[in-house]
Amino acid sequence: MAERSKQRPARSAAQSQLKQLEARLAHLEGQLKTLRVEASGSVGAARARLENLERRAASQIARAQTTLKESLDTIARTLAASKDTVGLKAGRLTRAVRAGVRAGTRAYRRRGHG
Repeated sequence: MAERSKQRPARSAAQSQLKQLEARLAHLEGQLKTLRVEASGSVGAARARLENLERRAASQIARAQTTLKESLDTIARTLAASKDTVGLKAGRLTRAVRAGVRAGTRAYRRRGHG
């Protein structure tokens, strides 16, 4: 029997935003590395300008890292809360099914079938 191919679920808006943040962060880190290399080989006013750019890039990277961390923390909290809720609902459903089976068994036996 042929197996069905499993399709990945569509990305949520949060996942897309996280991917964009990660890509932006990687791009900024690459630019910072380039700036550091250029600043190390420069002298005088050019070096000062490059060092100023480096500081600004480092600031942007720090902000992007903070945003990414906050997003991941929010997602982790949401997943934990969802897991707890699903666990509670699954427990209730299991108890309800067992109670239904017991009630059905008792009703069946009362009718003289057992």
